[in-house]
Amino acid sequence: MGHQRLGKLPTHRYLPDIVRYLVTGGTPTAHLVEQITEVGRDALKRALKDPVFVEALWLLIRLPQAAASRDFGAALAEIGMGAQRPTSVAELMVAFDNALERVQRREHRDATDLGEIARQAALTALGDAVRAGMPMWSPTADDVQASVAALRSPEKFGALAHHFHANTVERVIHYYVDRNLHELVGADRVVSSVHDLATYDSAIRRHCMEAALIMRAFARDWLGKNQYRDGKDISKNDARKFSAYAVEKISIELKNRKGPK
Repeated sequence: MGHQRLGKLPTHRYLPDIVRYLVTGGTPTAHLVEQITEVGRDALKRALKDPVFVEALWLLIRLPQAAASRDFGAALAEIGMGAQRPTSVAELMVAFDNALERVQRREHRDATDLGEIARQAALTALGDAVRAGMPMWSPTADDVQASVAALRSPEKFGALAHHFHANTVERVIHYYVDRNLHELVGADRVVSSVHDLATYDSAIRRHCMEAALIMRAFARDWLGKNQYRDGKDISKNDARKFSAYAVEKISIELKNRKGPK
């Protein structure tokens, strides 16, 4: 599709230190923290220019509103997710994914790997949130719609936005680091065995979730103000502006996570 690659990790020589820091939870040097911070922060800032990233965030905002309408199918059509009311979570995720894929194809010249990362981050965040609200046994189409509609509350949107941005940063780190893991695993290396990679994955996940936690309150208050207080029909440009503020807040939080020099 002619995607622009994210490029080479600017801190390649610090990869062992990055992995060691994430796995042990130790206090890194100021230089190392700056490198880790820049990887996630730079990616998020560039993602603001990617049409798929903006579309994914906008759909996460508008999809719950569509589910709360009287005609779910018609509301889905209005936001580009087809006119078929989903009867399962799988059908919902396919419609969501197809909508993002159409943007990728339409905007292929401006598409980047960050768009694909955002697409997967959004799918994971949405899927987890919807399944959490579903009954365990024999869910129906009504259950799917009710679970999606519940995400329109400011509190639940805050959690959804938190997970989306944390997922994005996490996937960016994996994008850069995982391709070099073969050089880091082995006797007398940072990770002694493949089994230790579970600890590595868990550490990265924790790091990103904590760094993006500030998103919960910010996203909750933003949606409450724009949708419920002002009754605003949130546009894609609104979503872009929202994420611009979000990126700044996450960047500040990443800086605040620095240990003593």
